[in-house]
Amino acid sequence: MAKKQKHPEHENLERWLVSYADFITLLFATFVVLYALAQVDAVDFAKLEESLKHAFSQNTLLEGQQSIMEGSDSLFDQQQANSFIPSLMLEYISPKYEEDSFKEIEQEIKELTEIGELDGISSKITEKGLLLTFNDKYLFAPGSANLDSPAKKLLDKVGVLICKKFVLHHMIVEGHSDSYSINSNKYPSNWELSGARACSVVRYLINRFNFAPSLFSAVSYADTRPLETSISPKDPINRRVEILILKNKYKNQFATRNDSALSLSKAQQDEIQRKRAEIIKKVEGDSISLAARKLLEENRNRLQKEKQKSEKLSKKNMELYVNLDTESDSDNENLPKIEKRIIKLNTDIPEDEDFGL
Repeated sequence: MAKKQKHPEHENLERWLVSYADFITLLFATFVVLYALAQVDAVDFAKLEESLKHAFSQNTLLEGQQSIMEGSDSLFDQQQANSFIPSLMLEYISPKYEEDSFKEIEQEIKELTEIGELDGISSKITEKGLLLTFNDKYLFAPGSANLDSPAKKLLDKVGVLICKKFVLHHMIVEGHSDSYSINSNKYPSNWELSGARACSVVRYLINRFNFAPSLFSAVSYADTRPLETSISPKDPINRRVEILILKNKYKNQFATRNDSALSLSKAQQDEIQRKRAEIIKKVEGDSISLAARKLLEENRNRLQKEKQKSEKLSKKNMELYVNLDTESDSDNENLPKIEKRIIKLNTDIPEDEDFGL
């Protein structure tokens, strides 16, 4: 009897599905991580990083093989030395970081204004971003677009706050004027004057802090955008310069087509951060921290109050001393000597009164 012929083995044409499924899984995980980076704050991001490190540091099938995450430095550990300088990618993709930074800058401007370090500037978080408004008289002389020394110091203080948080965000500098017309050889109208003032601020920030020129736009509005709080278009408060730090979601309206932020290598990012820290240190100089300034201000106020209090007292009542005199009974030399102590108190007492103790 003849042997039964075997059917040829059917070739499995669906083996590619295994590789395809792995690829889809990895792609999904990548987008989950990117979404998480864009939504969470620094604390949550640290937890995510720790979870990923734990997942990739499990024992491998090959005994003794080094973990792919072993020995790697945390992104936040690397950032501790310069905590005021964020990761470039964190600034680029995280709306949460953006929102927190806007609030921090706004709060610092408020505190600096309260202690007298800043004058003529206000801040407000709007739908489009953080709006910084400079009173015109603190930056420019009437009919001029030249920045004097006090104006440059004011821009330095604000520029440092911006540079510590943002080096990839687009900024729009707007020049505004009141409705009083100007007609000079240099500035035929308020359009030229307000535009020249906006350009002066842009040029100074770029030269001083080495911002990328492509991040800036200078806009002239003349008297067409009066403030809501102004009485009329002629109100002097309408003369101002505004810096709008634009939210990333609007950057496509102004950003250049060759946006190369995501293609920066690690070495290029480190170089940007190094130069950034040097610029901030140079501009700040040996200035003390905000906390130290507050402490000095508190001590100054306390000493001033004490001085005002002491001026109300007579000279003799301001003194504090101990006068030691000794007396003895001439009839009996064996008796102990008696000490007289006189203390004059520094307190609110009438000039004609004294205390002997």
